[in-house]
Amino acid sequence: MLEAEQAAQIAEVWLFEAWAARERATFALPPSRLALEPGDLVTLDIGGRSRLVRITEVGEHGVRDIEARSIDPDVYATTASALRPPVSPPSSVIVGQPFVLFLDLPLLRGDEPPQAGTVAAAQDPWPGAVAFYRSPEASNFLLKAVAVAPATTGVTLDALPAGPTSRTDRATSIRVRLDQGALASVTELALLGGANTAAVQNEDGDWEVLQFQSAVLVAPATYQLSRFLRGQAGTEAAMRSPLAAGARFVLLDGAPTLVDMGPDEVGLGYTWRCGPASRDLGSASYVQVTHTFQGLGLRPLSPAHLRGVRSGGGDLTLSWMRRTRIGGDSWDTLEVPLAEDSERYEIDILDGADVVRTLTATSPSVTYSAADQTADFGAPQPAIALTIAQLSATFGRGTPRPATL
Repeated sequence: MLEAEQAAQIAEVWLFEAWAARERATFALPPSRLALEPGDLVTLDIGGRSRLVRITEVGEHGVRDIEARSIDPDVYATTASALRPPVSPPSSVIVGQPFVLFLDLPLLRGDEPPQAGTVAAAQDPWPGAVAFYRSPEASNFLLKAVAVAPATTGVTLDALPAGPTSRTDRATSIRVRLDQGALASVTELALLGGANTAAVQNEDGDWEVLQFQSAVLVAPATYQLSRFLRGQAGTEAAMRSPLAAGARFVLLDGAPTLVDMGPDEVGLGYTWRCGPASRDLGSASYVQVTHTFQGLGLRPLSPAHLRGVRSGGGDLTLSWMRRTRIGGDSWDTLEVPLAEDSERYEIDILDGADVVRTLTATSPSVTYSAADQTADFGAPQPAIALTIAQLSATFGRGTPRPATL
């Protein structure tokens, strides 16, 4: 441990010593000069000049072979070094409140806890991490999640019409202005592998998960997105026709963080305090919001490929194909996993907006008899409007699939 002045003085001595010892001398002495040892100073008379040298090595070969280097004693004289001004402590960095988002999303990979929620945070400059504390009241907050990377967020600048699902939407193109971050185009193979997944929020607060293949920078922090995959992970019901400009956009690139919750915590309103993890919970840099996670990872997906076939007696046989929220990406299985305790469905028969009958089924098929049609409408109808939803023992009705058959 040295004072700054002491360290500076030592460094100065070393520098001048290296210069003073730039000359070397070698000479021989008789054995009678045994008293001289390395480190001793001797004076040499060379060419009528007197030179002071320090002995560095002594070789004993009958005669004493001496090696020495020039030296200047004044180098070691104490000299006053320049005083460095004291370093003032760094001024406190003013950190504002982060921008936080709470996303109710379905299972995207399939291995997430199904009841978990998702949170995202953005702030510039990024404080290193943003902590999310939760409490059922205004005190006794518990840490539930930490966002270690800033999320790429923005807003849409154009209306987003409802698009086709299960195939690439090549017609739609919208602009997104980012708050921070950047976007990039990907190949079609990377797109099908899950790249460029994002979520857009409709006016009801629901999030549609979509993917985009092309992202072109058209203005500062503004990208033109196109070649979409819409309604991913069973979020087609969140599409609007159209979704107005100004919708919130979040890139699901790993920066948004899961909030692990128990099944009994789903559907309960909590108070959240969110701010820089390096600061105290009571700091003014924390923002307080309320949010209720719905546990959409537990919600069954809507059925697909609805069909209706009328028999000769007027009975209408309805059929559909079940979808799964877990493990449905493999092409090697004959049927996707059920992901529920049992297979159950409810089919609402509609007369305009009114439900006139609800049918139940334990397989992806049900019969709407001609007698029931007559009781509901007075006679068998040429077209039947309905919705089909799969049931979950923990969530209840899943996303309904409307159709007119």
